[in-house]
Amino acid sequence: MRTPFLTGLTLGALAIPVCVGAQAPKKSPPLPDAAYITLAQSAAPSHIAANAAVARIDARGVLTELRVGSNGFTCVVGVPGDPDAPICMDRAATQWLRDAVTNQPKPTNTVPGIAYMARGGVHHETADGEILMKAGSNTKLHREPPHWMLFWPLDAATSGFTTKENPSGAYIMFAGTPYAHLMVYQDPAKMQPLKKH
Repeated sequence: MRTPFLTGLTLGALAIPVCVGAQAPKKSPPLPDAAYITLAQSAAPSHIAANAAVARIDARGVLTELRVGSNGFTCVVGVPGDPDAPICMDRAATQWLRDAVTNQPKPTNTVPGIAYMARGGVHHETADGEILMKAGSNTKLHREPPHWMLFWPLDAATSGFTTKENPSGAYIMFAGTPYAHLMVYQDPAKMQPLKKH
């Protein structure tokens, strides 16, 4: 059994991804609401998490709100392939995640979405570095450092971004699928709000 808080601290401390095996992580037992809220909020910069809604998400993409928010962001625990990873998203990114969780043919958000994963996460990767949405017979699980994402269709040929993991920068994850999105390895916990002049 994994403890979500320890897992998150371990992921957040990594500077580069490492192999952790071929199996998808198993979901830990449900957390009490207070612990769940704390873990979910840890995904975003504090100035965003403080006013974000917190919800549980189920396999049908249904959100059960535990705390009302006021800034349009929702923090949850669990993304496809990583059931204990906290993520905090704006409305468009929340729709993207709900579509991914429910295996829709493509995401239905109509504007770009922003999501934060300050504790990092994991992904499935082939030996040649191709990143897949699900585990395959020849994939290994790789840890990701803290990052944020832009959920909007991207094409490697026209954008110039690599489709392979790029620990020192940005890359397109799930390239060639409708769920392709931009990954940026920058720690959201270190992001500060814009100061008004």
